[in-house]
Amino acid sequence: MDIFVSFVVFILSVLSVESTIHMKSIKLGKNVIYDCMDIYKQPSLSHPLLKHHNIRMKPTGWDSQSENKFAERRHNNKIECPNGTVPILRAKEKHVIQYQEYPINNFTVLTAKYPGTHIAGMKVVEKHNYRGVEAGLRTYNLIIDKNQSTSAQAYVARAFSGDANSIQVGWMINEQLFGDKRPWSYGTWLGKHGTGCFNVKCPGFVQVAKNGPISVPLKFDYLLWLTIHQDKETKNWWLTQTNPDDDTKNHLGYWPKELFNLLGDGADFVGFGGMVSGDPRTPSPPMGNGRLPNKDDRLWSGYLDHLTIIQPDYEHAGFNYPMTEPLVDSNVCYDVNLVGYVDHQVGIAMSYGGPGGIKCGD
Repeated sequence: MDIFVSFVVFILSVLSVESTIHMKSIKLGKNVIYDCMDIYKQPSLSHPLLKHHNIRMKPTGWDSQSENKFAERRHNNKIECPNGTVPILRAKEKHVIQYQEYPINNFTVLTAKYPGTHIAGMKVVEKHNYRGVEAGLRTYNLIIDKNQSTSAQAYVARAFSGDANSIQVGWMINEQLFGDKRPWSYGTWLGKHGTGCFNVKCPGFVQVAKNGPISVPLKFDYLLWLTIHQDKETKNWWLTQTNPDDDTKNHLGYWPKELFNLLGDGADFVGFGGMVSGDPRTPSPPMGNGRLPNKDDRLWSGYLDHLTIIQPDYEHAGFNYPMTEPLVDSNVCYDVNLVGYVDHQVGIAMSYGGPGGIKCGD
């Protein structure tokens, strides 16, 4: 099947997402509705590359005890689907939201590709077959316009000969995407032939947790602790949420290996940071908590902690400044600072962000 035909089939599968039958609906507030769908009939499985995919319920080598304990603490979210079903956020609009690439290789070129987009982050530059990344991302109360977005994320990626694959997770304020001004958890992927999207806006991400959607509205000053990790046996890429109070895990779901042509044997790049986007003709939105980092006060600006890389042997490890490269395209408006190891409760941390404004460039 050539690239054009594959793309047409992919778009048709996107349009079929809305037609999937659900068994129960859960309403959170006025405009947020989750439909509980049969796990084996969820929209993601309509992707042409997943025609013969067998769902995995947990990563290889994990037990269910920590996941069950985590589930007991999520009842205040009021998202609990019946056994055999998974919560899928009901789309507010009948269109596909375009994926915004995180600048993983030459961010200047990609920023030019998306006028009005700015970043302040840090990537680990020692190239290995990384098996994942972990980060604690705290949400902030930021005021931005309806056509703007601000986010914090962790990512894994590989680029080769003009092609790129990536997975990015974190939180985002984006009224056009989510319909309100709250921070939401999110995940994006970029795979074969440039396909990919946010959350479950198109087929791809396979949801397995009955009580943990990939995207949920979050409170301000909430610590969202996420891990992207590649399964040892299947090579699928899992998204796991950790409870910061007791380190219990909830495996939300995964991006199947079939979606990618470059991430089969790990990632070349892993990183962390913030991103904003908006109309380049208007002032750029704030990032982090709206303050530039202060090297004398690690909590002054936006803050990420529990930063961890997963090595080729699947061991979790830290990193230091010589292993990293800052990615900042407008240091008048945004910046980043690697704080380093703090203590056993915080781990490795970095500060990032800034106020935005009118002098940030295109």
